[in-house]
Amino acid sequence: MNILLRTDFKTNARGYTLLIARDLFGDLSVVRCWYGLHNNRGGHKQQPCHDWNEALDEYRRITDLRLRRGYQEIAPVEVENAA
Repeated sequence: MNILLRTDFKTNARGYTLLIARDLFGDLSVVRCWYGLHNNRGGHKQQPCHDWNEALDEYRRITDLRLRRGYQEIAPVEVENAA
């Protein structure tokens, strides 16, 4: 998996990682991973996207949702130019 953009979020009890990544076939996906900071509970979801704009729109929508639900954004990290 080739990560293009990543942001981590945390609350007092939970963590959340949001990624835009390319798989081995070059297809774009938005990947969400969530976990408990004090337990072993968690999961993930991978959502395929047709193009960069669709992936970025979904990424922004999920980021806004996390912030509304009380998560603190840690820092976005741009790994490579996706253009």
